[in-house]
Amino acid sequence: MVGGQPRDRTADHRPVAVAPGARWRDPAGRRRFDAAGALAIDAARIDAIYQRPFSGHYYIVIAGAQRQQSRSLWDGDLAIEPLPPGQWREIRASGPQRQPLLLRVAGYSRQQHDLTIAVAEDLSALEAGLRRFQLIYGAVSAAVLAALLLVQRLIVGRGLAPIDAVRENLARLERGEASCIDAAAPAEIEPMIVELNRLLGTLDKRSRRSREALGNLAHALKTRLAILTQSSEAPALAAHPALRAAIGESTEAMRRIVERELKRARLAGSAMPGQRVDLEGEIDVLVRTLGQLYAGKAPRITSAIAPGATFAGDREDLLELLGNLLDNACKWCTARVSLTVSHADCLAFTVEDDGPGCATDAIEELTARGYRADESKPGSGLGLAIVRDIVDSYDGSLQFSRSAALGGLRVDVRLPTSQRANPPLG
Repeated sequence: MVGGQPRDRTADHRPVAVAPGARWRDPAGRRRFDAAGALAIDAARIDAIYQRPFSGHYYIVIAGAQRQQSRSLWDGDLAIEPLPPGQWREIRASGPQRQPLLLRVAGYSRQQHDLTIAVAEDLSALEAGLRRFQLIYGAVSAAVLAALLLVQRLIVGRGLAPIDAVRENLARLERGEASCIDAAAPAEIEPMIVELNRLLGTLDKRSRRSREALGNLAHALKTRLAILTQSSEAPALAAHPALRAAIGESTEAMRRIVERELKRARLAGSAMPGQRVDLEGEIDVLVRTLGQLYAGKAPRITSAIAPGATFAGDREDLLELLGNLLDNACKWCTARVSLTVSHADCLAFTVEDDGPGCATDAIEELTARGYRADESKPGSGLGLAIVRDIVDSYDGSLQFSRSAALGGLRVDVRLPTSQRANPPLG
């Protein structure tokens, strides 16, 4: 080898014994020893490839101190160690031009002389072919893998398409565009869809029954209270004014409670999720109704509604909420009432009027049941308390302050944009 020792890359570098009777062909041609013991090779029987310099095919014959090599090695050499007869080795080494070589070295006995023959072949073309094969194999494998991934994606996408339909149905349910999930679902989740639809139906029926039962009870109590009120005005009690006054006061308090419970029964709403109310249409009707109700006072009611704002809840809840706030504002205003609706992370209602407002120390009492800031004004004192109940049932917030724009009372209501209402059922 030029520039160093040959590198033996076989698993076992020890000489391997040849089986008895095995014969090795001499690739270097017919070799003989003359009478003086000199090694002679018949050049006529040597392949021409061994005559061309650096052809990639080389041989070396070693007989004791004698050494002959192919012309193809030119001035180069390969470091070969002699082997005993019957043993051979395969070695990987570098050639005269640093090309990779595969050497086969074998020991022979000829005419009472031991000799070693080494034959080498350039592996550059083979390794280049292997590299090309690896590149082509890698490219084909990558293409096949990409195709398999694409096919797998299509199969998974098609398999999950029903789940996408279920997700879209859930979104429609939240937006109030559907009352149940009617999409075809895979067999694995179909029982869950069925149970969810059954639960939605059960909640709706339970809410309706609770509302109707509460309304029936309140109506029955209201009828009995009317009879009790009439009885308290009987002539037989004229001689007992204190008793008549106590009975009248008690029946009036009970009547207010019954009125409030009747309104709560109407506000119980539906337990079905996803209800949405068109704010612009409902507020327009509400403003016209209040304008007719306060025709003598003729307040100017203005409203500004953000585009796309919707109420996630029951329509009756919305009408009772805004109805009480606007009614209270119209009752106390001088000439102007303003309603602003905005939505970002929450749905916000702001009601303002140009009335006298409310003292700071009395603001906390505004939502107390039966509280009336001015006994000279008509009303039962339940309107703002009902507003508080509605806001609390939707996990919202209610704040009172003085209006910077109009000078009167300002009421701010903030409700979640997604429906979370848990209205009181009694």
